[in-house]
Amino acid sequence: MFIFELISEALRNLARHKLRSFLTTLGIIFGVASVLSMVAIGEGARREILNQIQQLGIRNIIINARKPPEEQDVKNDSQAYTLRYGLTFRDAAQIEKTLPMIDAVLPVHDVEKWIWFKSRRIAAKVRGVTPEYFQRLRFEPFLGRVLEDLDGVRRRRVCVIRSRLLTEARYVGDPLKLDLKIGTEYFRVIGVLADSEFQSPNRSVLGIDDRAMEVYVPFDTVIDRYGLTSVTQHSGSRESTRVELHQIVCTVDREENVLDAARATQAVLLNLHKKKDYEITVPLELLQSQQKTQRVFNIVLPIIAGISLLVGGIGILNIMLASITERTSEIGIRRAIGASGWDITWQFLIETVTLAMIGGLVGVGLGIGGVAALKQITHWHVVITPWALALAMAVSCLTGIIFGIYPARRAAAMDPIVALRHG
Repeated sequence: MFIFELISEALRNLARHKLRSFLTTLGIIFGVASVLSMVAIGEGARREILNQIQQLGIRNIIINARKPPEEQDVKNDSQAYTLRYGLTFRDAAQIEKTLPMIDAVLPVHDVEKWIWFKSRRIAAKVRGVTPEYFQRLRFEPFLGRVLEDLDGVRRRRVCVIRSRLLTEARYVGDPLKLDLKIGTEYFRVIGVLADSEFQSPNRSVLGIDDRAMEVYVPFDTVIDRYGLTSVTQHSGSRESTRVELHQIVCTVDREENVLDAARATQAVLLNLHKKKDYEITVPLELLQSQQKTQRVFNIVLPIIAGISLLVGGIGILNIMLASITERTSEIGIRRAIGASGWDITWQFLIETVTLAMIGGLVGVGLGIGGVAALKQITHWHVVITPWALALAMAVSCLTGIIFGIYPARRAAAMDPIVALRHG
């Protein structure tokens, strides 16, 4: 009851000077709002990157074929010349044979084709993959099914697409009844994957190109129908390239073996390739790098929050010292009728904390509104967690306590006689 009475008294005192109280809390309001916004943006970014890295698979090692730098400017005008680079079937077999800690080696072969919807065409990347590819990379269909072993054995013309393709083509109807024209051949759609909720540069590690649609076809079907050599026509030139595998996904048996397996994979490929025509990505290393970045963010954030709230706390300290000077007579009267020094201390400390808590509540509301507006305008992924709300209120309360102790003790230390004479 004692605390509630002090809070009621504090609210009455603050209400006597509404404008002054509001201006005093502005520092706390904007400090708490900015802290909440930064935490929400940071948490959203952390979850977005973590989701992308987990999609790559913490136990996976992803090897992508890359055209060697010295071959970038090669102009092929000879019918007989074919540029050869990238990963090979031998690479995949050697990795699987020599590295016992690797559970699975998944080959991927890509072909650039046009998808036709009547007279409209859409650029597509046809990805020849094995059924295990979907499981290892956590690709779950929301319609139909993914590829099966029998699809590859029988060289079936079936495919799994992303829902973005249907949206881009403005297709209306049951996609599982769609015969998709890829190049000059038709493939029956057997499954539809949901589009990724997050967009990140990490998607390119999987060979996902946001400018083109991915169509997943049985690996053996792609090799059988399109072969390993592709011809690209440029203005006035013709380029022929032969790439056996555009990507190899290796899955390690245990997470603690991933980094050792990555180094061993690097050693195997160095022996098999004279040129640097591949690139190795280890999602676990990306995760560790992100965690280091997050730790830096976690250090910087409290410093920024401390500076913001320091300004608000100084404002509260200043106004409470002025309030004590104005209420010197009141303090003297209370001491004269029997109030102890601790009674005076509690009175002014509770008033300061109440002022800070009001500013904290308004700041939380402003922060939530600001985050919602930011999400609507920028389409960033922002997350307000319960702990962030609790932290914002705890920090505002702590600010009130820290900056309220000195004015409260100063009021309690006044000589009652001197205080009464001041009136």
